[in-house]
Amino acid sequence: MRALRLFSFLVPPGSSPSIRPVSDHSISWLLFWLFWSFLISAIYWILGPDSYMRVQDTMDFNISSRIAAARDLLAHGLTYWQPRFSTGMPALVHPTADSFLINGLPYLFFPAWMVYGFLMGLQRFLAGYFTFRLCRDVLKFDPVAALFSGLAFSLYLWSVQDIRIFEELGLPAVALTFLLMERLLSRSGSVAFPGAFLLGVLTALVAQSVLYTFFLVGALPFWFLIARGCSWRILWLPLSAFALGAVLAEAPQLLALLTYSPFTSRGQGGGGGESLPLPSLMQLTRHAWEVIGWQTHPQNGLYHGLFLLGVLVNRAPKGWAWRLLALYLLSGVGAEAGYALQHLLARWIPTSRGNLLDFNQFTIFLGPLLGGAGLHLARSATPRPGRAVVRVIVGCTALALLLPVANWMEVTRLLMHRLSTDRFANHFEHPVMKRLAALATPESPPFRVATVGTWPPTVASASGGGLYPAVVHAYGLESVDGYYRLHSARYHRFWQQVIAKALDAYPEQRERSVKWYYLFRPPEPRFAARAPWNPASLFDLELLSLANTRFLISQWPLDHPDLVLWHDPREALMQGRRWEALRLREKMLGAIRGEMPYNALYVYENRRVFPRLFLP
Repeated sequence: MRALRLFSFLVPPGSSPSIRPVSDHSISWLLFWLFWSFLISAIYWILGPDSYMRVQDTMDFNISSRIAAARDLLAHGLTYWQPRFSTGMPALVHPTADSFLINGLPYLFFPAWMVYGFLMGLQRFLAGYFTFRLCRDVLKFDPVAALFSGLAFSLYLWSVQDIRIFEELGLPAVALTFLLMERLLSRSGSVAFPGAFLLGVLTALVAQSVLYTFFLVGALPFWFLIARGCSWRILWLPLSAFALGAVLAEAPQLLALLTYSPFTSRGQGGGGGESLPLPSLMQLTRHAWEVIGWQTHPQNGLYHGLFLLGVLVNRAPKGWAWRLLALYLLSGVGAEAGYALQHLLARWIPTSRGNLLDFNQFTIFLGPLLGGAGLHLARSATPRPGRAVVRVIVGCTALALLLPVANWMEVTRLLMHRLSTDRFANHFEHPVMKRLAALATPESPPFRVATVGTWPPTVASASGGGLYPAVVHAYGLESVDGYYRLHSARYHRFWQQVIAKALDAYPEQRERSVKWYYLFRPPEPRFAARAPWNPASLFDLELLSLANTRFLISQWPLDHPDLVLWHDPREALMQGRRWEALRLREKMLGAIRGEMPYNALYVYENRRVFPRLFLP
């Protein structure tokens, strides 16, 4: 119980020592949230180029495409067609197109690692501070309950799969969007209509591509109608203006997607979702429960418990609390309904992930609000709860905050072990890749490269030394493989021939091969021992030669008469073994001193490469 006394400020007023009040709008709160946000995101920026980066979220295509887009803009200006990615694609269907304010401009002026680290801290600040403001100014939580909600959302599901660069200023800024719309609704129509229109345009420019824009267009009416209890009579005009601005801002990309998608691998029945059976009502119900329950987001159990405690303690719970709970439950159902809709629309609107109305994002945001609502109800209960109930409330609140903090510390500790592979410099300032890029001069014959990637290319294997093809774009190189939004159907048929033997041996990868164009390795023990293997046993090297593939990059030794070792990583392997033998404290000191080794890469030159004449 002594430990719980540290959280005595969480109990109802009068039951604990008072603390000096601070104005909710004071500079102190702003500084607190800035400090907190950049503290919990320090792993992404504090070591400079040696700072940690998620492999799947960044190296797969996100950061590399942003660096490439900035370089291409300086060299060629704005162009409709982007030839760098496989056989090319319209630039407007690429993720860097629809939110160029975040995806492109910063990379023109600042190092990519700095932009990435700043964005990760900015996302946490927006998530924490404006959730706090929304709870105080709109939902009228007391300061402690609002602080809890802000902290909980800023730490929500902290892991290598949590709020990422892919969310940009979408999900982390949902509270800010709600707050701005609240302000606009309180103004006259001459201000609310153009203001909501401009807010829709801005949201589309800085948020998570088309996916997040459509989610927010659908989420705003639910928030104001259910959680806020507003009348549709005063909502329809501003919300329509917001939707109009958002859709117009996304119109160029939407048009590109609609006109280009039918000619892609997904639009031709290659796995955009239309090949999957429509889920049954029972499946939708089960999946909805997983979203709103504890399976998808385990911390929700603590928020649920805190909310129920608040309702039980407060004998007169407010109607807004039940409306908030109703919206949370509805968001889980809406998430699954959105997936069902995506199954129906996938042939016409194939997307890179998720669905257009991803209400699962709503549950991520509403969970911390439920916990804060429960704490507010408990603290404002009349009569005040007894000592035993207070202890339970304090314990649940403390646990709800300590668990993500402990998880954050554990993740940070584990990341120190992986910094030798999962860091910016290892992927985007690798000396071997720089040497390789130096060969691609305007005077030399053009060539492409291919990579032997991880197995399997999933989020679960997103961290821990993965080698992803699109990394080469950051160096100005072209690849024949990689992950992009939409591959052309013609290139998809070509790639299916390249990896035909691999798909016969591992048919479970056929569906993934629509999105991830990898020369993946099979899960066999010999790779752990780095035994040489013949890539021709799984891949058609002659077709790769026809595609102007001059170099193969691998984390394992290859054995084929047409492949000549261009770079031998024996020294890097020895450095890596010495690093792995160090204790955690020694690794941390080595990271600060910049002594981490680079990833050991085998680079092979293909002697049968065909000159750049055509690509199927």
